[in-house]
Amino acid sequence: MAQVFRRPPSTQTEERPKQRVTTGSGNNPPAGRMARLRTSIDDILAELRKVTWPSREETRNLTIVVIGISVTLGLFLGGIDLLLSSIYRAISGT
Repeated sequence: MAQVFRRPPSTQTEERPKQRVTTGSGNNPPAGRMARLRTSIDDILAELRKVTWPSREETRNLTIVVIGISVTLGLFLGGIDLLLSSIYRAISGT
């Protein structure tokens, strides 16, 4: 028989993690701006480390697929254009 694990009901209120409090003043000293910039860059780099980057082979294969679809679609639309222009020339007598 499978056992189900459940969290026991809490009788006390759980504490939330403390959040950083920032002021909304626009006149921060340059050091504050540099600290925010550095924090932003660190956050961006942390997010980029989480990205699952495709391998070289996956990139190559997907590039070939995109080029193939582009060529096929270009030929298809070119054929439709040629067909419609010849029909137009036949109707207009030009």
